Amino acid sequence: MTRSDTCTHCGNCIPLSEVRCPHCGQPGLFPNVRAANRAEEREALNKRYEEALQHAAFRGSERALKEFEAAVSDSRAVIGRSLLEADRLASSDKELYASFYKLREAGVRLPSGTKWDALRAVTDEAMFPGYKEHMRFAALSLDGSGLSNYGECFLVLRDDMIAHRASVFEENSVLFMGRHNIPMSEADNLPVGYRSVWEERGKLVIAKLAGKIGPNMRGDAFQVILLRECASSEDDSFVEVHIWGPMTGRTFGRVVVSRPKQRAGRAILRALGEKLAKVGVTVDTIAEVA
Repeated sequence: MTRSDTCTHCGNCIPLSEVRCPHCGQPGLFPNVRAANRAEEREALNKRYEEALQHAAFRGSERALKEFEAAVSDSRAVIGRSLLEADRLASSDKELYASFYKLREAGVRLPSGTKWDALRAVTDEAMFPGYKEHMRFAALSLDGSGLSNYGECFLVLRDDMIAHRASVFEENSVLFMGRHNIPMSEADNLPVGYRSVWEERGKLVIAKLAGKIGPNMRGDAFQVILLRECASSEDDSFVEVHIWGPMTGRTFGRVVVSRPKQRAGRAILRALGEKLAKVGVTVDTIAEVA
């Protein structure tokens, strides 16, 4: 993949990792959005999308697929985190949701010590060359629920806070590298057609999941198709959202929480609700957890 772009103001070359032209200083799109918006990426995605529509028509599931696409076009980005982390973010506008790399750099986060440390580092540098420390990750959801393997509290992000800086990817990017057998020597030349800008996330989801939509399938089944939780995060199936830059409690549009059984957890939940209410964010509770 080309690691540079052209400034629309001065016409000079901009490294893909930069959010501002180094020559004239003009701001531009965020690097992950520019990468998803490149002509070769969009052409390859459109080809996959059109093929998915053709196959759906052949199977008689075109109408259901269109309903699925309409639902996904209104999907939200959801981050799974602990109740304590959500409470921290809600406590002040000065509390930021930082990336793993920023936390490590600040000396407040240690690596897990598993193989995923190395795999994540290689993947992130390939996906986000020169700017991986600025990226945050979420999953697409239709109903606000997320993946509890990442936390029992689901932070539903506001479109107007992320749409301009978000791109969407086929699946867990680390697992994608393995499934496509991408060697390190080809890490700078990833397959195209597997990511999109936020506004075209419906196309990407259709290209990925059209084969799972049957002729009689309707809305109540769509969430399970889009986001399926398994025993471990390695087995979870979802569409990954990449978001450039920090977030605060004001980035949330809604918070969905598994209601705790323990008194301490319920106290934190009440405090969270009171804090978020001050900035107009609602808290919804779902099935209890221990």
